[in-house]
Amino acid sequence: MANMSKSKQIYWNEDTINHFIFISNYGTVNEVYNMVKEFVDLNCSLEDEETEEDLVTDLMNKIYKKYE
Repeated sequence: MANMSKSKQIYWNEDTINHFIFISNYGTVNEVYNMVKEFVDLNCSLEDEETEEDLVTDLMNKIYKKYE
């Protein structure tokens, strides 16, 4: 799988990030990952050379970065 360029910025609605941060307080990382994967599959459009996995990884990083 090709890695997404580091310069490519993915923009998420802050409500989306906050929703998954809230869920992450009650679920395991695997549960959140599965929910994020489903969300991306159903609600996101790919641009340029993005993959669904790129979007899932980016959103997971934003969710758990808030705890650092």
